[in-house]
Amino acid sequence: MNFIFRLITFFAIALFLVPLSMEAQTEKKPKYAPGREKHKNATDELGRRQGQWKFYNGMGDLMYETEYLNDSRHGMHKRYYPYNKIMEEVEYQWGIKDGEFRKYYYNGQLSHEGSYASGKKDGKWTRYWSDGEIRWEGQYIRGLKENAWRFYDRKGNLRNSYTYIKGVDQKALQEAKAAADAKKAALDAKKNDGKPPADANATKDKAEAATPEKPATPAETPEK
Repeated sequence: MNFIFRLITFFAIALFLVPLSMEAQTEKKPKYAPGREKHKNATDELGRRQGQWKFYNGMGDLMYETEYLNDSRHGMHKRYYPYNKIMEEVEYQWGIKDGEFRKYYYNGQLSHEGSYASGKKDGKWTRYWSDGEIRWEGQYIRGLKENAWRFYDRKGNLRNSYTYIKGVDQKALQEAKAAADAKKAALDAKKNDGKPPADANATKDKAEAATPEKPATPAETPEK
């Protein structure tokens, strides 16, 4: 009997609280949204953003829209140029960039494309000229440039190619090392006033010491 009473009490409280929680959920038209806009941004009973939200500037232009889950960006996030022209698209997972990324020119032509993993650029990334030709292409691994990166002119001709290891340009690294060695050699020469380094003189002395002396020629006996 006591169990039945508790069960009835539980359901009575639940039926009372459900309408209150539904009343706590709110939907509001985005601030500065134009009069024709019918979309509403939703907030749950805890005040957390849920679902798709739209944001406008003071002129009534859509700036960006994003998907929320429990107040964190979760899903596709989009930014816009004036007149609702798409500028950028990127996927989020619990507030962190994770997934496909695309950026566009104002004319709608793709400008950049790539992907993120746990907030860092990862995989192949490509940038395009405004006419669609590839401008450069390369690979990221956990946010660092890796392997060959190629750069092209507007006609598709290869202009430059660089090789990266953990974000470091190997050609630039070699050039920097060569420049440092040349600078060091110049400083050493200046210290020795143009003379060979001390180790070079030591090598010369050792070579001379190792060479046997020529025996003396006996004196000629005068004729009698």
